[in-house]
Amino acid sequence: MSPHRLLNQDEDVGRVVDAFLTSAVDGIILIDERGRIEAFNAAAERLFGYTQAEVLGKNVSVLMPSPYRDEHDQYLARYENTGTKKIIGIGREVTGQRKDGTTFPLHLSVGEMVIGGQRRFTGILHDLSERVAMEQRLREQTALARLGEMAAVLAHEVKNPLAAIRGAVEVIGRRLSPESKESSVIKEVVGRIDALNDLMKDLLLFARPPQVKPAPIEIRSLITSTADLLAGDPSLSAVRVAVQGSPARVVGDPGLLRIVFLNLMVNSAHAMKGEGAIRVSVDQSGSGCRIAIADSGPGIPADVREKIFIPFFTTKSRGTGLGLPTAKRLIEAHHGTIAVDCPPAGGTTVTIQLPASN
Repeated sequence: MSPHRLLNQDEDVGRVVDAFLTSAVDGIILIDERGRIEAFNAAAERLFGYTQAEVLGKNVSVLMPSPYRDEHDQYLARYENTGTKKIIGIGREVTGQRKDGTTFPLHLSVGEMVIGGQRRFTGILHDLSERVAMEQRLREQTALARLGEMAAVLAHEVKNPLAAIRGAVEVIGRRLSPESKESSVIKEVVGRIDALNDLMKDLLLFARPPQVKPAPIEIRSLITSTADLLAGDPSLSAVRVAVQGSPARVVGDPGLLRIVFLNLMVNSAHAMKGEGAIRVSVDQSGSGCRIAIADSGPGIPADVREKIFIPFFTTKSRGTGLGLPTAKRLIEAHHGTIAVDCPPAGGTTVTIQLPASN
């Protein structure tokens, strides 16, 4: 066979390898024995947000968050000194870090080869974000189903007796002098019963699967009428709600969306201690409708903001911790999203995105 033909074969093999790396669905990375990146395919670029040029020659630990980043070189050194393999030849779940600093779950399979007497390692990376998110949704659905069963029992065993107890306490209260010490105690007892009843209502609303009854809605009018309900609360009479934006139409359940908007406005009013302005903006676009509810309160600390959609988490002395989780569940039942942000200038902005009406 002629040298010319051998050269052509090498070129053909090279093109096949390049095509394989380019077309591979999973990320493929090649590193040397010191951990420096020598190849980084297109799928890896999409996974991590780096271009190949940005990472070639860099240590592969740049793709890992701490503490894995700090441990990686130690692992390579230990393998070189002892020959003990921990992940080579097997797969395991790891955490990757994108260029923007966000992390995500990966399945990593590591292989080893020797080229020209030099050891090389290949990593095949598969994004597990969708699978992990699905598993999380399944866990949440299972937990909600159990919570729904518990809420139904509580509604039967607690809610009805509570109404009877409240009625009896009120009868006793009417027989007492309004100025007496006992009368003030009766009012406190009734208030505590009402708070427990509100908890039961919140629990039932959160635990039951939302039954959306879709209908065409002009969202700006719905928000305006909801704001009128807020004005009817004497304790919030110093709160003003300004609704801006053009009319926008969506398909949704007006009753469920009213619960969401009222909940968010009440939260904003409480954050401002019952005094100030709530600004609501409505924007319609081809892809959907965006509603932003902003207040001038003190904002929410970052560590608290991470937990506000967790059921039963609350910073209020008598809060149920179900308001925002319920709002999130109702918005997601409309195939929408809800997010909370605290701008540097102060205050809190809750943004809701709903699909546009067809």
